[in-house]
Amino acid sequence: MRNIILASTIAIAALSGVANASSTIVAAGPGDVQLAQIAGVQPGKYSRAELLNIIDARSENDEQALSFYLSGANRASGQASDESLAQLAGTAGVAADGYSATELARLTDARRENDASAVSFIVNRAAKAPLPAEAVTPGEAQLAALVGVDPADYTLAQLVALQPQADD
Repeated sequence: MRNIILASTIAIAALSGVANASSTIVAAGPGDVQLAQIAGVQPGKYSRAELLNIIDARSENDEQALSFYLSGANRASGQASDESLAQLAGTAGVAADGYSATELARLTDARRENDASAVSFIVNRAAKAPLPAEAVTPGEAQLAALVGVDPADYTLAQLVALQPQADD
Protein backbone atom coordinates (compact mmCIF):
# COMPACT_ATOMS: atom_id res chain seq x y z
CA MET A 1 0.00 0.00 0.00
CA ARG A 2 2.84 2.37 0.91
CA ASN A 3 4.50 1.78 -2.49
CA ILE A 4 1.22 2.55 -4.29
CA ILE A 5 0.84 5.82 -2.40
CA LEU A 6 4.48 6.69 -3.03
CA ALA A 7 4.14 5.90 -6.75
CA SER A 8 0.93 7.93 -6.98
CA THR A 9 2.54 10.91 -5.26
CA ILE A 10 5.57 10.79 -7.52
CA ALA A 11 3.33 10.53 -10.58
CA ILE A 12 1.34 13.58 -9.46
CA ALA A 13 4.55 15.51 -8.85
CA ALA A 14 5.81 14.52 -12.29
CA LEU A 15 2.64 15.82 -13.89
CA SER A 16 3.04 19.12 -12.04
CA GLY A 17 6.41 19.89 -13.57
CA VAL A 18 8.97 17.41 -12.31
CA ALA A 19 9.29 15.75 -15.69
CA ASN A 20 12.85 17.01 -16.09
CA ALA A 21 14.33 14.82 -13.38
CA SER A 22 17.84 14.95 -14.82
CA SER A 23 18.26 18.63 -14.01
CA THR A 24 20.87 19.60 -11.43
CA ILE A 25 19.08 22.87 -10.75
CA VAL A 26 17.68 23.04 -7.26
CA ALA A 27 13.97 22.28 -7.39
CA ALA A 28 11.58 24.99 -6.19
CA GLY A 29 8.06 24.39 -7.58
CA PRO A 30 5.03 23.07 -5.68
CA GLY A 31 5.66 19.53 -6.90
CA ASP A 32 9.26 19.86 -5.76
CA VAL A 33 8.17 20.85 -2.27
CA GLN A 34 5.95 17.78 -2.19
CA LEU A 35 8.84 15.58 -3.36
CA ALA A 36 11.10 17.09 -0.68
CA GLN A 37 8.50 16.30 1.97
CA ILE A 38 8.25 12.71 0.73
CA ALA A 39 12.05 12.46 0.73
CA GLY A 40 12.16 13.85 4.26
CA VAL A 41 14.45 16.77 3.37
CA GLN A 42 14.25 20.54 3.37
CA PRO A 43 12.58 21.94 0.21
CA GLY A 44 14.83 23.91 -2.12
CA LYS A 45 18.05 22.14 -1.17
CA TYR A 46 18.10 19.32 -3.76
CA SER A 47 17.40 18.99 -7.48
CA ARG A 48 14.49 16.91 -8.74
CA ALA A 49 16.81 14.10 -9.72
CA GLU A 50 18.37 14.11 -6.27
CA LEU A 51 14.96 14.12 -4.61
CA LEU A 52 13.84 11.14 -6.67
CA ASN A 53 17.10 9.31 -5.90
CA ILE A 54 16.72 10.06 -2.17
CA ILE A 55 13.16 8.74 -2.21
CA ASP A 56 14.31 5.63 -4.07
CA ALA A 57 17.24 5.07 -1.67
CA ARG A 58 14.93 5.41 1.34
CA SER A 59 12.38 2.98 -0.11
CA GLU A 60 15.15 0.45 -0.89
CA ASN A 61 16.78 0.97 2.55
CA ASP A 62 20.04 1.72 0.72
CA GLU A 63 21.96 3.69 3.36
CA GLN A 64 25.04 4.11 1.16
CA ALA A 65 23.11 5.68 -1.72
CA LEU A 66 21.07 7.76 0.71
CA SER A 67 24.14 9.27 2.37
CA PHE A 68 25.71 9.79 -1.09
CA TYR A 69 22.81 11.99 -2.23
CA LEU A 70 22.19 13.67 1.12
CA SER A 71 25.85 14.70 1.36
CA GLY A 72 25.84 16.21 -2.14
CA ALA A 73 28.78 14.02 -3.19
CA ASN A 74 26.98 13.32 -6.46
CA ARG A 75 27.46 16.92 -7.57
CA ALA A 76 30.43 17.39 -9.85
CA SER A 77 33.07 19.85 -8.74
CA GLY A 78 36.69 20.65 -9.46
CA GLN A 79 39.01 19.06 -11.99
CA ALA A 80 39.06 15.46 -13.15
CA SER A 81 41.54 13.29 -11.28
CA ASP A 82 44.74 12.11 -12.95
CA GLU A 83 43.44 8.53 -12.83
CA SER A 84 40.24 9.54 -14.62
CA LEU A 85 42.16 11.44 -17.27
CA ALA A 86 44.51 8.47 -17.77
CA GLN A 87 41.53 6.15 -18.22
CA LEU A 88 39.88 8.52 -20.70
CA ALA A 89 43.17 8.93 -22.56
CA GLY A 90 43.56 5.16 -22.79
CA THR A 91 40.07 4.88 -24.26
CA ALA A 92 40.84 7.71 -26.70
CA GLY A 93 44.17 6.11 -27.66
CA VAL A 94 46.42 9.04 -26.68
CA ALA A 95 48.65 10.09 -23.78
CA ALA A 96 46.79 12.04 -21.10
CA ASP A 97 49.20 14.99 -20.96
CA GLY A 98 47.75 18.23 -22.15
CA TYR A 99 44.21 17.02 -22.86
CA SER A 100 41.16 18.02 -20.86
CA ALA A 101 38.46 15.50 -19.97
CA THR A 102 36.18 17.15 -22.54
CA GLU A 103 38.77 16.84 -25.30
CA LEU A 104 39.37 13.19 -24.46
CA ALA A 105 35.63 12.45 -24.50
CA ARG A 106 35.24 14.24 -27.85
CA LEU A 107 38.23 12.36 -29.24
CA THR A 108 36.72 9.04 -28.16
CA ASP A 109 33.42 9.95 -29.80
CA ALA A 110 35.14 11.10 -33.00
CA ARG A 111 37.06 7.83 -33.25
CA ARG A 112 33.94 5.78 -32.59
CA GLU A 113 32.13 7.68 -35.38
CA ASN A 114 35.15 7.40 -37.73
CA ASP A 115 35.29 11.20 -38.01
CA ALA A 116 38.89 11.63 -39.20
CA SER A 117 38.70 15.43 -39.44
CA ALA A 118 37.51 15.77 -35.81
CA VAL A 119 40.21 13.35 -34.64
CA SER A 120 42.85 15.32 -36.53
CA PHE A 121 41.51 18.61 -35.18
CA ILE A 122 41.79 17.44 -31.56
CA VAL A 123 45.03 15.47 -31.87
CA ASN A 124 46.83 18.25 -33.75
CA ARG A 125 45.90 20.62 -30.95
CA ALA A 126 43.85 22.94 -33.12
CA ALA A 127 41.18 22.83 -30.44
CA LYS A 128 43.53 24.28 -27.82
CA ALA A 129 43.13 27.82 -26.55
CA PRO A 130 45.26 30.51 -28.18
CA LEU A 131 48.58 31.41 -26.67
CA PRO A 132 48.46 33.75 -23.68
CA ALA A 133 49.52 37.35 -24.20
CA GLU A 134 52.90 36.63 -22.55
CA ALA A 135 53.90 34.39 -25.48
CA VAL A 136 54.50 36.99 -28.17
CA THR A 137 54.34 35.90 -31.81
CA PRO A 138 56.22 37.78 -34.57
CA GLY A 139 52.94 39.14 -35.90
CA GLU A 140 51.94 40.47 -32.48
CA ALA A 141 55.40 42.08 -32.12
CA GLN A 142 54.93 43.83 -35.45
CA LEU A 143 51.44 45.09 -34.57
CA ALA A 144 52.69 46.33 -31.18
CA ALA A 145 55.62 48.13 -32.83
CA LEU A 146 53.23 50.02 -35.11
CA VAL A 147 51.42 51.55 -32.15
CA GLY A 148 54.38 51.69 -29.74
CA VAL A 149 53.21 49.31 -26.99
CA ASP A 150 54.65 46.23 -25.30
CA PRO A 151 53.18 43.17 -27.10
CA ALA A 152 53.27 41.06 -23.91
CA ASP A 153 50.74 43.40 -22.30
CA TYR A 154 48.05 42.81 -24.94
CA THR A 155 46.25 39.94 -26.63
CA LEU A 156 46.21 39.70 -30.42
CA ALA A 157 42.64 41.02 -30.52
CA GLN A 158 43.60 44.02 -28.40
CA LEU A 159 46.62 44.75 -30.61
CA VAL A 160 44.44 44.67 -33.71
CA ALA A 161 41.95 47.03 -32.08
CA LEU A 162 44.75 49.48 -31.26
CA GLN A 163 45.79 49.82 -34.91
CA PRO A 164 45.23 53.23 -36.49
CA GLN A 165 42.25 53.42 -38.79
CA ALA A 166 42.81 54.40 -42.43
CA ASP A 167 41.12 57.61 -43.51
CA ASP A 168 38.98 57.06 -46.60
